[in-house]
Amino acid sequence: MIIRQIFNNNVIRAEDQVGHEFVVIGNGLGFKKKMGQRVDEDKIEKTFMLKPDNVPQKLIDLIGETSADYFSLADEIVGFAKMEMGDVFNENIYITLIDHIHFAIARYRNSMNIKNALFWQIKKFYPKEFAVGQKALILIKKYFDLEMDQDEASFIAMHFVNARQDSQGMQKTVEVTKAMSDIMNLISDYYQLKLDENSFSYSRFITHLQYFLQRMLNGEQEKSASGDNFLYDQIKDKFPVAFQCMNQINNYLENEYESAMTIDEKVYLTIHIQRVTSRGGSGL
Repeated sequence: MIIRQIFNNNVIRAEDQVGHEFVVIGNGLGFKKKMGQRVDEDKIEKTFMLKPDNVPQKLIDLIGETSADYFSLADEIVGFAKMEMGDVFNENIYITLIDHIHFAIARYRNSMNIKNALFWQIKKFYPKEFAVGQKALILIKKYFDLEMDQDEASFIAMHFVNARQDSQGMQKTVEVTKAMSDIMNLISDYYQLKLDENSFSYSRFITHLQYFLQRMLNGEQEKSASGDNFLYDQIKDKFPVAFQCMNQINNYLENEYESAMTIDEKVYLTIHIQRVTSRGGSGL
């Protein structure tokens, strides 16, 4: 590999023989080196492949502000997440993760701990991502000898939620999580029932709700609407209690987000409510 840019003594940008570019990390890789020289491959510790366009400015800024340990830490966390969740994450996960952890460590060292207002919602609705956050705390302890509380695990989990949802933006991730919590509380209150969070019906409902809210907040739900009035009328007659509960949720969405459900979504949501609130099975 050939050196194309030197960020600091330990981090460089390099290009291989077929033109692929990498951020390369290793102790002393950039020390007393010049662009165009060959990379001392015996010193390479980690490589991160880049897209064929320019290196993001945010990545350059982070390289200048952080040590190589942050890149190695992020790589371990993302590797664990891929193994546990089996997902392909948006490439920005490395940038957002390093940026967050760098700032969080600075906060902790200055005794500025922050509580996550959505802690319980994230732990409940995104258990796999939360488990990744908990693993991240163990790795942060290993790399930086710093104990962080569980709120930080939930903050890190949110980055993985966001990375799985087409980079919709952290604000949208927060909005989706809050709306999910409000809707599940509304159902529990309407039925005066504690939902079984370990049931398959609950898990399916949460998945449906996540994608529905993502589409709704992005203004995309109309694209796939068929408007099947016959099925709508059948569901309304067969499950009147679940149907009324769905209408309350629709009112909530109109009031909070100025967005109403399509006929299709009303049908799907009513069916899911019927299933998740049925003690004896699916109710269908």
